[in-house]
Amino acid sequence: MTADINRILEQNPIPGVDYADGLKRFSNNGSIYLRIVKSFVANTPKSLDELATVTPETLPNYAITVHGLKGSCYGISAIALGDEAKALEIAAKADDWETVQREGGTLLAHARELIAQLQALLDAVTAAEQGGSSDKPSASAPDRALLQKLLDATLDFDADGMQKALDELDAFSYTSEPNAIAYLREQTTNFRYDLVEEKARQLLG
Repeated sequence: MTADINRILEQNPIPGVDYADGLKRFSNNGSIYLRIVKSFVANTPKSLDELATVTPETLPNYAITVHGLKGSCYGISAIALGDEAKALEIAAKADDWETVQREGGTLLAHARELIAQLQALLDAVTAAEQGGSSDKPSASAPDRALLQKLLDATLDFDADGMQKALDELDAFSYTSEPNAIAYLREQTTNFRYDLVEEKARQLLG
């Protein structure tokens, strides 16, 4: 089965990503666009690891790597993140360590969140290609009791409890928050418990 890519894109919006512009870059060929997205998801984490180890002495290398991230972001029309990378490239080239130190962590957090959201998009395409359905029942939003369970485990630094709560949450697909669980898993993997707590509180309202 060929997935209805335009429909899937419409159902999985990502803030800061201009799907229409991305499709236009590839003559409105959604399959090609998604191949580029898949490459971004697969290859960007290595660049983020390099960016995470910046020091005043390695600013020249940081400028090169963040320049590549900027190009990759613009390549999939992730305009917002591309603009963030561009600003840090300019700062690094100007030997502005203070700006890189202050803003670099935010760039990494936003990039990791974007990767999780893009992976959820790719998963939706895969499910459609396999017949338009998955084994998961649908729900409007993540269960509040399970979200509270996740939040409590996060506050207790209970990794096993967090994983169990995420597994229970991941038993459903969600119409209002289709990317939330993928994002939470990504932050858990990266030990960004602060971002897990922030997202869980946001979902709980």
